[in-house]
Order: sequence, then structure tokens, then C-alpha cells
Amino acid sequence: MFCPKCGTQLPDNSVACSSCGTSFAGAAPRTMVAGAGVDRMKSASSDAFGAFKTFATNPVGGLSEAYDGLGAGKALAVGITFGVVFALCIVLSVYRIMGSAFFPGVGGFLKILVIAVVPFVALFAAAAGVRTVFRGEGALGSDSFMAGAALLPFGLMMLLMSLLGPSSMGNTMYFLSIFAITLTILMLFAGITRINKISERMATIAIPVMLVVTGWLTKLIYTEMLKASLGGGGYGMPPGFGQ
Repeated sequence: MFCPKCGTQLPDNSVACSSCGTSFAGAAPRTMVAGAGVDRMKSASSDAFGAFKTFATNPVGGLSEAYDGLGAGKALAVGITFGVVFALCIVLSVYRIMGSAFFPGVGGFLKILVIAVVPFVALFAAAAGVRTVFRGEGALGSDSFMAGAALLPFGLMMLLMSLLGPSSMGNTMYFLSIFAITLTILMLFAGITRINKISERMATIAIPVMLVVTGWLTKLIYTEMLKASLGGGGYGMPPGFGQ
């Protein structure tokens, strides 16, 4: 938190500024709230980068190690951060491949960003459902962390292909797609068995169920977004999308 008068950074539970003496008793100044929000964003970004370094070179074995180092509370924020990174990779890829004319202006950027966030939301929900049905350990923090981390290979793959240009649409695209799919499945398996403590036998059922539910939820959300677009002003989706 920050003092609303002099701007000094203070512990979150401070009742008065140690620098200028301003009292915070019974008040929650907007500056303090904003400062706390910025601090949380910085903390989540730092935690996410640290977790990524842990499992980047060892996606299977390092995933649970990264989660254990965070704890359930921080893992929730880190998973959401990974989801945002994935969405931004998709947005940048779309702009690189299709150009800004398809989604013009700030409104177009926000619309494609919303569309790009949907797979993370769907996988997050599917992970929570699978954990509940199969009586696994963990909580929403583990679901968020697993979903965000598992989508990173897809996001990075899309970004890389957009940077490579049209030449990546052949054998390179095929190779990168297989690589990303394999990494995602392996990371989901590691998350389910090592973080949620679901047996390997049950994980062989849980992962296909999770992927099917993710695909179904994604299509359902996109279809509803398309209906809203046609009825009131548009997400800029292509005709026939979601049919």
C-alpha cells in the first residue's frame, strides 16, 4: 500500500504513514487500493516468471515443483497470469497473420482478447470439474495453475508461427502443432497425478474427459458470443462461426 498524501510505500496493515504521519484509521483511500492492486500484479508477474523458469526445461517434473514453491494462493494468480500471456500470444498472432483491419481500433483489440481468453476459462473449469469428479486433492489454485501452464505451449507455438510467416504453414506448422499438443498432454498428466494426486490409471480417463469438456465449453461460449454479436454489435467473428 502507498500513503495517499506523500506516496511512501508501507506495509499493507499500516494504520498511519511512518513518513508524514497521515492516519488511515477507518479509511481506504483510492490511492492505497490502487497501490495494493499494482503490488499484487507485480507479485503475480514475478511469481509467474519464477515458476516458468522452473518448469520450462522440465515441463513434466518441474510443474509440481513450481506449484509446491508457490502454494495454492499464489498458484491461482500465477495460473491467471499464464492465461493472460496465452491470450496475448493469440492476439498478437491474429494481428500478425490477419492484420489490424479485421479487428480495428481498441474495441477490436479487446474483442479478440476476450475471444482468446475463452480456452483458458474453459480448461480452468474443466480441470476443476475433473478434480471434483475424480476426488483429487488441490483447489482452484491448482486448477488455474495447471490450465494456464498447459496452454502456454499453444500460445507460444501460434506466436512463433505468426513470426515465421507463410512459410510456417507447411511442415513447420505440423511439427510445432504436434510438439505443442504433446507438451500440453504431458503437462496435464503431470498436474493431475502429481499436484491433484489422482492415480495414473484414472488420469488416463481424466485427461481425455478434460479435453473434451474444454472443447465443448469453448464452442458453447463462442456460439453464445456469436449470437450476442449478431444481435447487438459484433465481436467481429467470421460468418458461420460456431455452427
